[in-house]
Amino acid sequence: MVKNPLKIFMLINCLGMYDWSLSAKYFLNIYVFASTIQNSGSQRHMHFIKKTLNMEIFGCFALTEVSHGSNTKAIRTTAQYDPTTQEFIINSPDFEASKFWIGNMGKNATHAVVYAQLYTQGGQCHGLHSFVVQIRDPKTLLPMPGVMVGDIGRKLGQNGLDNGFTMFHNVRIPRENLLNRTGDVTPEGVYSTSFKDVRQRFGASLGTLSTGRVSIIGMSVVNLKLALSIAIRFSATRRQFGPNDDEEIPVLEYQMQQWRLIPYLAATYVLDHFSKTLFMDLVELQLGLLQNDKSIRQAELGREIHVLASAGKPLASWTAQQGAQECREACGGHGYLAMNRLGDIRNDNDPNCTYEGDNNVLLQQTSNYLLNCITDRHQDKVRIESPLESVNFLEDFKDILGQKFMISRVEDCMDSSVSLAAYKWLVCYLLRESFQKLNQERKSGSDDFEARNNCQLYKNLWATVLQGSKVLERPSWWREFSSYKPTVGSLKSKL
Repeated sequence: MVKNPLKIFMLINCLGMYDWSLSAKYFLNIYVFASTIQNSGSQRHMHFIKKTLNMEIFGCFALTEVSHGSNTKAIRTTAQYDPTTQEFIINSPDFEASKFWIGNMGKNATHAVVYAQLYTQGGQCHGLHSFVVQIRDPKTLLPMPGVMVGDIGRKLGQNGLDNGFTMFHNVRIPRENLLNRTGDVTPEGVYSTSFKDVRQRFGASLGTLSTGRVSIIGMSVVNLKLALSIAIRFSATRRQFGPNDDEEIPVLEYQMQQWRLIPYLAATYVLDHFSKTLFMDLVELQLGLLQNDKSIRQAELGREIHVLASAGKPLASWTAQQGAQECREACGGHGYLAMNRLGDIRNDNDPNCTYEGDNNVLLQQTSNYLLNCITDRHQDKVRIESPLESVNFLEDFKDILGQKFMISRVEDCMDSSVSLAAYKWLVCYLLRESFQKLNQERKSGSDDFEARNNCQLYKNLWATVLQGSKVLERPSWWREFSSYKPTVGSLKSKL
């Protein structure tokens, strides 16, 4: 079993400070591949984990296809069960169904966790399930019969990670290679599952995606730490101008340099704490899965972590991307030298904004969750609460919207309760506006898909505000607040 997940998390981040490609290869094999087997399989799959930890086999995680990434329900790779041989036949119907962008697959992986549509006799499809499939011979690294596998080519960054593709032509695997925590097939070909709700089973089968997203938050924080350490140390030693011709002062003493770097330093502390606590929440969820916990709290914990990771990944990766660029510019011409690593940090962080879910698409996961909370509150009068208490304040939705900004002194705004109250009000206000817009679309005759699609851009705009990246972009009104001695009158006029 994969032990001490926090130590692995810290090791991955430490390796990433040296080289993210090396870190990603280790992470994908030890954590994503092995943990997926551990969390999605059963005792019959433990030998795969043992071989992985002993480096007898090397694994990867094969979900994305050429034509299907975010829309995982539409993945087209098939796994047809053959009761006469008690095997699954893995097949790629065409190139668009080939697994693509799979880290470790290009040159080194010997085994893969492959997601495919499970079919039993009579052509009955039971939806997306995961399977352990051998793709190469561990001794020769030559492809197994029926497997076409290779590297997808150079990328914009992280070229030490061999992202690859594979297609399966009627590849047979033992029945036992089905990771059977969400569903299983008897030797005779009878499908069974403990999940009565298809949506719950689908969500459970993709629960591993939260692991990747939570880890990307940590990776982004590491990139911020690296970039800021370089830029701030440079700014403390680089001297420029001064009160007279004989004295120059460090550029870090200038308000403009502080303005450019310190907000990102503050964000790093916040995101670092969030990353570590969310990771431990994820460990709690995974322990529940291993203990076969099917309680309501366990299900809600999974939903909440999914939503927090779906908002946290865009916040962390975009902040790191903007921060790395700001650090590069803040170091002037010297920041453009390759030896400073700022360009590599920026390039290696770039895929964090895309893989494991495009940031803009992920924000819709969070906005949909919040809209569902308010919809349930209006229709069923149910309480709004979550295991991690991240949305509990929505229970006071109407009362929060009735609050007014009553602060009369600038100094009082330094109290964290003031900004927290403003944040809660902003969330409730934007959520109310989104809820009303969605209802207007429905009343105009749009079906649910069309109504949500027409609100998509609007929802993404406020979801971006919710996850905080706009604060770090320093809009003009906030820039005016940043002066050292704003008057109470000017503050009130801005609010």
